[in-house]
Amino acid sequence: MPLQDDAHDNWDLANPPEEGARAAKHRLVRELKRLIDAVALLDVSDDDAAAVDAITGRVVDVADTVAARPSLAGTGLAMARGPDHALAERSPFAGRANPLAAPMVVMVDGDITRATATYSAAYEGPPNTLHGGFVAAAFDDLLGVAQMASGDAGFTGTLTVRMRRPTPLHVPITYEAGVDRVSGRKIVCWGRSTADGELVAEAECLFVIPKGPPIRDRMPHD
Repeated sequence: MPLQDDAHDNWDLANPPEEGARAAKHRLVRELKRLIDAVALLDVSDDDAAAVDAITGRVVDVADTVAARPSLAGTGLAMARGPDHALAERSPFAGRANPLAAPMVVMVDGDITRATATYSAAYEGPPNTLHGGFVAAAFDDLLGVAQMASGDAGFTGTLTVRMRRPTPLHVPITYEAGVDRVSGRKIVCWGRSTADGELVAEAECLFVIPKGPPIRDRMPHD
C-alpha cells in the first residue's frame, strides 16, 4: 500500500493529500524537473550565448519570485510542522515536493518496502547508465524506509552496495527491501534492484538507533 500511515506513529512515512496549494507545488516541481533534464541536455555548440543568457534571465525572474514567497528555511524540511516534514514530500529521492528528488515512487507492502524509478539523462554516469552515486543513494533512502518494519529507526552507519551490472537509464527499475535482523540498537536491512527482471544491484545497510528518545518522537507535532 502507499505510504499513508500517520506521520507521528510511524516516524514520517505519511503521504499527505495532494490537493490545493500542495498539488500546485507538485506541478511546479514536475516542471522544474523537466527543466533540469532540458538544461542538462542543452546543446550549446552553436555558441549562441545571447540565447542562453535570455533563458537564464527568465529563470532568474522565476527564482526571485519563488524566493519572495513564504519559506520553510527557518526550520528546515525535516523539522517543519504539518505535512512538509514527511518523507513522501521532502525526500531527496522520492519527495513529491523536492525538485532534486530522483523519480522514485516508494510503497510499503507489509514487511517489504518496494519502489520503482525510471532515470533520465540528468542522472547519467557512464553512457546510458545510472551514475553509481545515485545507485547507492537510492538504496540509502529506500532501506531507510524499510527499517521501519523493525518498529524503530536509526541513522545510516554503513552502506554496502554491490553493483552486479550497469543500471540502465530510461528503463523502469524495480526495488525491494526489508529488515534482515535487529540486534540491540542495530538494524540491518537488505535491498535489491532489477531491470527487465535482471538483478542490477544489491545492498546491505546497518542503521544505528540513537540513544535517547526514538527518532519518531523527535519529529514536530502539529
